[in-house]
Amino acid sequence: MNFAQKIALVTGGAQGIGRAYTNALLNIGMKVCICDITEDPAKEFIENLPSEHKNNVIFQKCDVSSFTDFKNAFEKTISTFGRIDVLINNAGILDEHNFQRVVQVNLLGVIHGTMLAFEYMSINKGGHGGHVINTSSKTGLDPLYIAPVYCATKHAIVGYSRSLGHEYHFEKTGITVNALCPSLVDTHIYQTFPSKCVDAEEATRFGAPLKTLKPEDVANALLKLLADGKNGAILRVDQNGLTYA
Repeated sequence: MNFAQKIALVTGGAQGIGRAYTNALLNIGMKVCICDITEDPAKEFIENLPSEHKNNVIFQKCDVSSFTDFKNAFEKTISTFGRIDVLINNAGILDEHNFQRVVQVNLLGVIHGTMLAFEYMSINKGGHGGHVINTSSKTGLDPLYIAPVYCATKHAIVGYSRSLGHEYHFEKTGITVNALCPSLVDTHIYQTFPSKCVDAEEATRFGAPLKTLKPEDVANALLKLLADGKNGAILRVDQNGLTYA
């Protein structure tokens, strides 16, 4: 499928995996609304984009745990670019010491975004259909004893994506729902995660021997998921490559 001139909204799009997603989508000719709770990294990112991309990207400050913020981001994207074809629910945090916030951002944020996609993009509501892709994690498929709440939210994203990625929903909405499950990625979450786990010393021991992916590895997996056009699929991304779970 040709995604040139299609419109994407990427949460957590200013840094890490989200930034890599945005670059990958811009490079295949898409237009992107970067949604992020932090403004300065987004402004720096946009200012340093190649000139040919600058007119194809906008920024909207958005706390995904706020349904109102998220709705405003949808409406700004549509008012600017005319429609939304792809929603990428990517914003996420790890902090076992503030587990309520983890649930609000990682799970409630994904639910907010997907509900809004079904409202604004569904063919049965005048939309054009499209794609919702949720960033889960390897810990959405396997346990993580040093970060059980984070792990629980990522498991929930997998179950949510599989459930909405059923033909029952696709026939009504024209929207595919899938999830990516990367192993450890060299981002701010990985770089700071020991202090955010239930036991910092144990988390340091746990992480020391592990190899990390680059954010661009996950972005390449995103492009594959879009190109494959599957529905309800869970794509694992690790050192051995890409595998549908």
